[in-house]
Amino acid sequence: MKGNGKHSKVNSTNKINSNNKILNIFLVVLIGIFIYSGYNVSIWCISNKKIKNLEEGLYSNVVSTTEQNDNGITEQIDFAKLEDINSDVIGWIKIDDTYINYPILKNQTKDYYLKKDIYKNYNISGSIFVENETNANFEDDNTIIYGHNMKNKRMFANLHKINRGELGSNIDVKIYTKSENSIYKVFSTYIDEPKTELFKQNFLNKKEKQNYINNAINRSDVKFDIDSIDYDSKIITLVTCDSNNKRRVFVNAIKCAQ
Repeated sequence: MKGNGKHSKVNSTNKINSNNKILNIFLVVLIGIFIYSGYNVSIWCISNKKIKNLEEGLYSNVVSTTEQNDNGITEQIDFAKLEDINSDVIGWIKIDDTYINYPILKNQTKDYYLKKDIYKNYNISGSIFVENETNANFEDDNTIIYGHNMKNKRMFANLHKINRGELGSNIDVKIYTKSENSIYKVFSTYIDEPKTELFKQNFLNKKEKQNYINNAINRSDVKFDIDSIDYDSKIITLVTCDSNNKRRVFVNAIKCAQ
């Protein structure tokens, strides 16, 4: 009986030691997660501040505000200064009541600006850009413009506000180039898989273009105030990721008569 008592004590001691080891491992893992999370939060904050400073510095250097003209244009873009910074700049995009107020870039390498800023430095936010085969003068039937859905609401994250109807039903997209300043009226927004047919830049004929526009209007998550569609006008499609990074948010807009 005494022997059994000693054996029980040994088992209890081993159990305690085993439990202590598990607890210590758990604490080490927990501390590691805490340190890693804190490091990532710090990097995120520093990165956000850097990106914000970069955007504000660029904006103050190349954009000047003027009185609104008949077309609603209130900005002048100094493209000479922009091209001194980067000759890949082909335009500037602005949507009122959002953070969308950026240069548009195009490089001969596909997706070059996915994680590079206007200075061609690595930047997780990337840039607002078009694909390498896109017409730099916005002469494609449908110019497709890409931007990241950033958690800090920068780049094209505010396209989600359009998709949720938070900006109303009458939204202008301002596109500035060296040759002209244009207003595009948003006529559709929806979320879908990144299907090839949704990224069509040029159409075989007018009927195919009409079908593309009408399908976009019919499936739109928001009904926009647009009286009529001139199917001969150029359109733009703004694209960003959804919250799960699996589907895409699309915003279609059509060019207004000058």
